[in-house]
Amino acid sequence: METISLYIHIPLCVKKCAYCDFASFSGHMEQRDRYVQAVCREIRAQAAFFGRRRIVTVFFGGGTPTLLSGKQIQSIMQTVNDCFDVLPDAEISMEGNPGTLNMKNLRAYHEAGVNRLSLGVQSMDDSLLAAIGRIHTAKEAEAAVRMAREAGFENLNLDLMYGLPGQTAQQWRDTLQKAIALKPDHLSCYSLILEEGTPLFDSVNRGRCAPLPDEDAMEEMDALTMRLTREAGYAQYEVSNFARAGMQCRHNIVYWECLPYLGVGLNAHSDMDGRRFYNPQSWEEYLEMAERGDTVRKEEGGGSRTERMFERMMMGLRQTKGVDAVRFARDFGVQAQDVWPETMGEMTGKKLMASNKERIRLTQRGMQVMNGVLVSLMEEMDSKPQTDD
Repeated sequence: METISLYIHIPLCVKKCAYCDFASFSGHMEQRDRYVQAVCREIRAQAAFFGRRRIVTVFFGGGTPTLLSGKQIQSIMQTVNDCFDVLPDAEISMEGNPGTLNMKNLRAYHEAGVNRLSLGVQSMDDSLLAAIGRIHTAKEAEAAVRMAREAGFENLNLDLMYGLPGQTAQQWRDTLQKAIALKPDHLSCYSLILEEGTPLFDSVNRGRCAPLPDEDAMEEMDALTMRLTREAGYAQYEVSNFARAGMQCRHNIVYWECLPYLGVGLNAHSDMDGRRFYNPQSWEEYLEMAERGDTVRKEEGGGSRTERMFERMMMGLRQTKGVDAVRFARDFGVQAQDVWPETMGEMTGKKLMASNKERIRLTQRGMQVMNGVLVSLMEEMDSKPQTDD
């Protein structure tokens, strides 16, 4: 039986960030125990439904998982180990906010089996942190890294964000240099995406905050990211992710490779045995469902063959190694070059794409215009009659 990955959503926040549109909530701290018990019930119910699968990665995402106590994380991990076969070398990650950490909990997380910590630093500039609604300071981020190392974490990621309102290329350079000086094993460097419905979206569109950096500034920030990470010994393996040798995030690679995963917790999504489904986003609706031991989820369908083919290309091309062409042909019964002959030919001619019998990947230049490549792939696919759905 193939291995799966497990995602556990912890939707708690001290305060919701101005840019965030994830399923997360402030004001539910008094219900932490009830939520943990609900997650454990759901894990047991899903294991009874799907069987005792082998787990290769576990990821606590949020929200802010580090708002749970060490005892609460230990309770969830004990349930996971009781219900599934967690491989001895499994990667077990937890997201955390530097403003919520303490040594007691960090040591308890590590003892529970968490072996990778991902800290949402975002910036090392206090004015920018305040502008986007973060609750920590740059000094607290530095202290969090020291605590994590002292607690025994040997696999540490820092999330950084650029393209923030009013941010200059020099500020981004300073953040990168300060983050690199902390010697993390992995860096995730994301450009801000303004999501409709968030406070930051409203502030930018109403002119209530500094404007976003222009195209030239963003290109300079992109170039700084590539140069400074490379000089510091980090290799890019995905459009926004950089790692020291052997320290790539194995859980995220599961998503980019379109491999099976089970999500538990409020609004968690799953892709299991050809089924796609997700949990309620409402706090009370999720708790009531889990407390009933209900395994009926909101179905997304399995995804048509056409949708799955495009998704495989879209996710795979995010990685510098690209798409596994052999696996694509095996799973779909057709070569990718026969699905997108015009686009792949055009992109190869423009030196935006390269391919052989084993892999299909974007060149460095192609990675910079990835969205345009994906639009071309989608348009060519949509132009053909679909008979397989």
